[in-house]
Amino acid sequence: MSTPFESEILAANAKYASTYTHSGLECPPKKRAVLITCMDCRLDPKSALGFELGEVTTIRNAGASGLDAARSVLLTTHVLGAQEILLIKHTRCGLLGVPEEAVRGMMKKNLGVEESKEASTREEVEHLRKHPLWLSKIKVTGWIQDTDTGVLKKIVE
Repeated sequence: MSTPFESEILAANAKYASTYTHSGLECPPKKRAVLITCMDCRLDPKSALGFELGEVTTIRNAGASGLDAARSVLLTTHVLGAQEILLIKHTRCGLLGVPEEAVRGMMKKNLGVEESKEASTREEVEHLRKHPLWLSKIKVTGWIQDTDTGVLKKIVE
């Protein structure tokens, strides 16, 4: 027996599938790019950055962690030919209602994530660039998207 949410998803999928026009789409990203962004449900990288299905590989995880995404990024660069990586963090953590100090303390203690978005963006870009399997021709940059305005700002060139 389906839950109401599952029924909603199945109805939406049936509508999507009835107009689906991407049969035969190849796996390598057409724009040869990878986005690493947060799993926060307020973020919509496709709409915010203007790409279409098949143009970029998108890796989403808690905090837009370059450390967590490294394996997938390496596969996408080595196997699928991606040439550019954008690590995109955002303002206002989605753990709304949880005191910010508690989130920061827990993230730092459990995951080693810095309190500052800019600092952690810089650290994670450097982590990717210094990875022993990193291809020197791959460009990686760091960004922060403002959750309230949608504006994207480059932090690491």
